[in-house]
Amino acid sequence: MHMKKKRSRSLTVQPLESRRLLAAVDIPDDLTGDVSALVSVPVNIDDAAAVRGAEIRLSYDTDLLDLDPDAITAGSVWTGLDTQVTASVDDAAGTVTIFIAASAALPTGSGSLVILPFSIAGTATVGDTTVLDLTEVSLNEGQIPVTPTPVPGSDATDGLITVTGNSGNESIGGFVYADTNTNNTPELVEGIPGVVITLTNVATGETLQTTTDATGRYDFADLSPATYRIEESQPIAYLEGGVNELSVTIVVDQTIADQNFRELGLLPQYVYNRLHTTVVQPVGSTAWTDTILQINTDAAATDTTTNTPAVASNTDQSSSTQTASDQSQAAPAGEPLPELELSPVTARLLSSQSQVVPVNVESGQRKTDDDAVARDQALASMLIW
Repeated sequence: MHMKKKRSRSLTVQPLESRRLLAAVDIPDDLTGDVSALVSVPVNIDDAAAVRGAEIRLSYDTDLLDLDPDAITAGSVWTGLDTQVTASVDDAAGTVTIFIAASAALPTGSGSLVILPFSIAGTATVGDTTVLDLTEVSLNEGQIPVTPTPVPGSDATDGLITVTGNSGNESIGGFVYADTNTNNTPELVEGIPGVVITLTNVATGETLQTTTDATGRYDFADLSPATYRIEESQPIAYLEGGVNELSVTIVVDQTIADQNFRELGLLPQYVYNRLHTTVVQPVGSTAWTDTILQINTDAAATDTTTNTPAVASNTDQSSSTQTASDQSQAAPAGEPLPELELSPVTARLLSSQSQVVPVNVESGQRKTDDDAVARDQALASMLIW
């Protein structure tokens, strides 16, 4: 009698992770951080069930970001006290490799696998963006599939940091001045008041506007680190002496105070005769500043309406607009007034230099590349400044 051989089937243990379908791992793309500040970057997982270890690789822009490998920590999904993190950072290449593991498999739940505290460079500007390229993720040595699969280059798993403003401790300032001694330096009495200056944040397009004070000074305070464009509204009554637009980048806690705009003095038709008198002198006095502001107003009104030289009051009328009928009321600008009406300094200067004052000047001429010609044209205003 033959007995039927009994078949036996061996039992196998199926790892829990083999029953996992997929895990999604990525870096958020809505991260923000201030210039020179730290921004905590998580590498997130949608479900950490059965994960015991992870290998994570990513790359970053070393011009904008810096990372200390010793500051990298385990994320929120790791609850065991035996969790170990090993991180390697190649700052020159901008690459990070992280190994993280625990003795027991993690329970079901979402959160971060690891936290990377990146430092944003002080040279960054508000509005800058930088990509964190998640290039590789391996869970349990590849036993748990990751989808979408991170790859080098742009994909849905990559993160993004946008640089934002900080407390606003930065400032930009300068002078608008008539460089009557042609030394390319604003001096105490050379400032031009009432000039409109516009500041634009290049990244955001935000604009601020101010006008120069009695000394020709302007300031923009409470700014954030960024690249800015500074524009001067050319004062019409003055000969141009340089550019009307500047660009400057400020970093954290920086003050830049030398963004100056240079002019070469009043055009002859705006050298009002009262500027020569003791009523207005000395240069820089309240009366002087008020007169310069009035000249600016007259010049702007002339430019926008008749496009001809402004007609001033009887005591202010210049030689370029004066007719024969009113010459008895005011002497032409550039010619000496009676000695009793002149300030001592003006009388002495005009007496010594009246022979070289240009008589017929092309009032609309602009030669910013030829200071010698421009200086001759502005000589009348130089005598009183």
